[in-house]
Amino acid sequence: MSGSTPFSVSHLPQQDDIKIMLAEETKDRFVGPMPVQTFMDDYLPRLPGQEACPRVDEQPFRKIPEGASEKSFYTLLVDAMKPFTPGFEVIDTSQHPSSGVEYGGFKLRPDVALYPEDCGRTKITDFELMGMFLEVKSSDKFEAFKDPPQDELSKLSGEERDAFLNQWQFECDTALGTLTRGQMIAYALTQLGSQFRHFAFSVAIIGKHARMIRWDRGGAVVTERFDYTEQPGLLADFFWRFSLASTEGRGLDTSVTEVEADFDGREICTKLKLPPSTKLFYYGVPDDDISRAQRDNLDPTALYCYIGPRPHFPSRSLIGRATRSLPVYDPVKGRVVYLKDTWRIDSHDMQKEGDTYRQLHGYQVPHIAPFERGNDIDGHGSHTVTHDYVEESWVCGMPFATGHIHYRMVLGVVGRELSTFRSTHELASAVADALEAHEDAYNKAGILHRDVSVGNLIVTDDGEGLLIDWDLCRKRGIIQKRRHDRTGTWQFMSAALLLDPTKHQDFEDDLESFLHVLTWTSIRYCPSNLTAQERTVYLSSTFDEVHEKNNVFVGGEVKSGRLVKNTYLPSELITFSAGSPLLDLLREISLPFAVRYQSPPSEQDVRNFEEARSAGDLSTPLWVNILANLSVVGQYNQKLEKLKSSFWFPSTIRAYLQNPDLTWPTNDKAERLSLAAKSGATKKQEAKNSNHINSQDEARAHSRFPGESNHSAGRKSIAKDKRLAKRRKVA
Repeated sequence: MSGSTPFSVSHLPQQDDIKIMLAEETKDRFVGPMPVQTFMDDYLPRLPGQEACPRVDEQPFRKIPEGASEKSFYTLLVDAMKPFTPGFEVIDTSQHPSSGVEYGGFKLRPDVALYPEDCGRTKITDFELMGMFLEVKSSDKFEAFKDPPQDELSKLSGEERDAFLNQWQFECDTALGTLTRGQMIAYALTQLGSQFRHFAFSVAIIGKHARMIRWDRGGAVVTERFDYTEQPGLLADFFWRFSLASTEGRGLDTSVTEVEADFDGREICTKLKLPPSTKLFYYGVPDDDISRAQRDNLDPTALYCYIGPRPHFPSRSLIGRATRSLPVYDPVKGRVVYLKDTWRIDSHDMQKEGDTYRQLHGYQVPHIAPFERGNDIDGHGSHTVTHDYVEESWVCGMPFATGHIHYRMVLGVVGRELSTFRSTHELASAVADALEAHEDAYNKAGILHRDVSVGNLIVTDDGEGLLIDWDLCRKRGIIQKRRHDRTGTWQFMSAALLLDPTKHQDFEDDLESFLHVLTWTSIRYCPSNLTAQERTVYLSSTFDEVHEKNNVFVGGEVKSGRLVKNTYLPSELITFSAGSPLLDLLREISLPFAVRYQSPPSEQDVRNFEEARSAGDLSTPLWVNILANLSVVGQYNQKLEKLKSSFWFPSTIRAYLQNPDLTWPTNDKAERLSLAAKSGATKKQEAKNSNHINSQDEARAHSRFPGESNHSAGRKSIAKDKRLAKRRKVA
């Protein structure tokens, strides 16, 4: 089915720009400074009968910051750590870029890494096997966080202390501090994304001070800094506890396991269209249908296992849903199906995607993938916990984090990405199919999709279009105040949503997204008379537009302006090379959306309209039609009313497809057309666009960044009230 399609046309920025972007993206997602002992007791508690940490010789740790260079830091640190990491190798990885794993086009190389001794490591830097990374800096000027001064804090109590902590900025915003934080984020999300992992630990060594960090899909909890030359026992005990912890305790997802070494997977690889030497894994999928689980397994609580490869590197973002999707093999039924692994939002008003599929099928909504099974994953770490700490009395600033739950499901069909259409006829037909699914879901089942994007429309082998990824949907009629977050993929969101961060997402917004999906896909993949430069400028300016306003990212000015001025399609575009009628179709279906952004009738026009209605005979259909057609207000209302139903949209496409006077080519398949070497965007703009689109599912899951889907600001406000109350109680 769908994967993480790189939608952006912007070219990758410099490495420092990416670090800055990552730091900006995760602003207010760091919870700290947590007391060190509390951190270890909460996350790596001593197990019954566990051997205590050996006595610590302080001298090796005291030598570390005395090194003549940062490189000497690594050697001294590795030597000091080794006695406290039983079962692990401690490796200096600082000079060895990652092989096969990149972020934003750049190879990564943490300073020091821990690997299980029996992991089969063959490379010095291997994010797929890494147990923990350490970031090491020789000077305090690289500090990424800033603890409140304890001498000043100790003089305060009650509301004064609350106010001081709430206003204290924990994330250090110096240039070097921002880069350090962004660098650690890149390592953390790469480790989480390259492995089957629920969370991860890391350590920051900055000069003579250290911090421990725990990362999950909600953000990160950071300890207070401490002088490890004076308190080496804290650092040693942390490594000791980590080394003796279970695999689950260290953050690994044990519901996925590698197939046995003697397993012959060549036939499965053939069915999955993979090289015969591909490493395969068992994916355990829970079932929320107990009766079916009892039929398929002797143990109804056992996971139903599918076999598949390691998924591609998922999101470009640390926080959010981190969706990974791939075809897998069902060994019981002997067929290929589609597995989706994600971190669903932990909210009472967002149901599991499997429940949504059941409802859609119950209402016989067409063009929907068949749901096989799925449920929340159990086990340690399968629920994010960062958000649980935002109310603690030691927390600085006003951080926020959305809870997520690990969810895995299987659909009974494997399709192609929309961007692999075999002809423009198939492209248009697939979009019409998805539109019909969307309309029936809304009108029959009362469900609004809210995430129409190129990645969420797929095509089956017989050319049917399916609308997938219903995990962000909402029931019709539920009105929620929008915060600084948005639901959707930035490039395909309506201009109305991009322009106004507070607008409630409605049916018309989803409908406009279908227009943007079809247009973007056509311009990007259909050969035409456009040059690479013209194609790049149009796609970038229209769909990647984003700027910051009042600490919130907004866009949509170009989209709305083009729709109003009837210049939605590039003026240079005269024809698609194969002569497809698709261009005329795009022109026609874009016209109705202009009314959303046109100036409404004046108050005088509205008064005149109401007076005419009062004077006329509204029981006469002829008079009603005349009034509607001749009045400025009537025409405006008619156009708005048209957008409240999607029936006209697929019917217009079907009319074009079935028109005997139009010739649709049969072989004008998608081509990955060339783009200009440079776009007009700034490096910072390019960083934002690149990160958003290279992670279509995560671009909709972060606060303060286009494409978020969470409840951050609302929870932040609630957390503030609770924290204030809790602090007063403690005081």
